[in-house]
Amino acid sequence: MSNGEIVIDPAFEGPAGSAHGGYTCGMLASHLPADAEITLRAPVPLGTPLKLAPYHGGLALHDGPTLVAEGASTRLVDDVPEPPVFAEALAATASFAGLRSHPYPRCLGCGTGRTDAVALRIFPGPLVGRDLVAAVWYPSRDATDGGLIRPEFAWAALDCPGGWAAVRFGRVDRPVVLGRMTARLPGPIAAQSAHIVIGWLAGVSGRKLAAGSALYSRDGALQGFSRQTWITVADPGTRP
Repeated sequence: MSNGEIVIDPAFEGPAGSAHGGYTCGMLASHLPADAEITLRAPVPLGTPLKLAPYHGGLALHDGPTLVAEGASTRLVDDVPEPPVFAEALAATASFAGLRSHPYPRCLGCGTGRTDAVALRIFPGPLVGRDLVAAVWYPSRDATDGGLIRPEFAWAALDCPGGWAAVRFGRVDRPVVLGRMTARLPGPIAAQSAHIVIGWLAGVSGRKLAAGSALYSRDGALQGFSRQTWITVADPGTRP
């Protein structure tokens, strides 16, 4: 890939004052072949020109001299759980923990403090009888192009369900931030009026939590999935 520059609009906020992890990862993934693994090294600033350049066979994103993210191609194995039916995913949103208290209410993906057209408003709540969180996503026109979901929005939709699953099933009592995300989008995703998203916990190692997420059509056809590493914030209001 050639050198370039990207600017992430302030509308694509995640943790306060920094870019949404999944959206940022999706932006970088568009420059990589096959499945992409993106590691976030530092908070990604909003509204700032960021340098995109080749790096160790992949790519790197710099804010001046600071490495904020790097990416490489990889290969994911399709071993996602069976999706809930639409009615189950819709019902789960009523138990979304962020409706009571949200560490990042301006989050692009799951922020409860946003009603603008760009916001995804994905509210993952626990499924009855399963170690999964689930939600329904209603893509706006901003998330689509020519009747297809824009890939960076698919990555954004896959982000937050994994984080909320990590918090719930990892029994975490502090905010978490995305550290790494790997995703596969098998092909173009036809935009529907509604899609199903789920998240699950894969493991815990100290402050690191491994999670997964998947995106489905309304009738349960798999459209994309991810593996993620989340990091528990050491002190509320800060990032590691």
